[in-house]
Amino acid sequence: MNLIYYTSNKGNFGDDLNKWLWPKVFGDQFLDVNSDTAFLGIGSILMRDSNYLHKASEFSKKVVFGTGLRSIDEDLVFDESWDLMFLRGPFSSLRLQRQADNYITDGAYFIALLEQYEKYINMPKRHEVSVVPYYQSVDKVDWNAICKANSWNLILPTGDDVEGFIEEIAASKYVISEAMHGAIIADALRVPWKRFKFYSHKMEGDKVAEWKWNDWMFSVGIYESQYIDAEIKREKLKYKLVPSWYQARNQKKILEKFQNHELVPFTLSSDDRFKEIVSQLESKKQEFIKKYLS
Repeated sequence: MNLIYYTSNKGNFGDDLNKWLWPKVFGDQFLDVNSDTAFLGIGSILMRDSNYLHKASEFSKKVVFGTGLRSIDEDLVFDESWDLMFLRGPFSSLRLQRQADNYITDGAYFIALLEQYEKYINMPKRHEVSVVPYYQSVDKVDWNAICKANSWNLILPTGDDVEGFIEEIAASKYVISEAMHGAIIADALRVPWKRFKFYSHKMEGDKVAEWKWNDWMFSVGIYESQYIDAEIKREKLKYKLVPSWYQARNQKKILEKFQNHELVPFTLSSDDRFKEIVSQLESKKQEFIKKYLS
């Protein structure tokens, strides 16, 4: 099985989760069987003329297992060599297949099927609030100083300690996340979360960022997109000449917004929807095993 997913030199938890999670879900043999099959799991990697689709095309069979479309602008047609087992959310399903019925949610929720899931959800809550920046935001401001000012815990999505990231989320009472998979893992671990916008919308574009977040949130029954608005603004000439001024301005803005974070409520998908998701994922797991691992 050949994993197709985005990789970053600095590390990005949501994407790096692929190589950690799937062998735990399907067993150690997962990567050693069906060498002519591509597996597209976690990530918004269904996009026209992308390296992901070009790479997948090298294999005779391609399995889409919880992947999302990058944006509403994608117009893709797949032949019979593609097995679209399920998509991330209703937007991806509707745009790709013209019907919003072939989705469950983001594949990261498969952590709820792991043996260690009970350990995660029963971990002592060592942190009142944890903050998760977007992986491209890590060097934009001093996150340690921001979190220290609020007596909050910082969880960076960079690096390669996937399980350490999960355990830090599990040890938090609440999570404030710019990274979508910070919120997703919090929701899967039943930790109330809220989103904040800072830099990701500038890096990805508002259209892409909002598409991804709402595709996932609608899949778990959250229909109101509320967030802490600390959006980074366009650099003026004086800030380009003195970058430290730009960083200081953005850091000040985040601190001000976080001081009033109570204006945006923490949220969580319903227990009923979560139980339904777990059941749906278990069914898809068994279907995949029967098709590709038996």
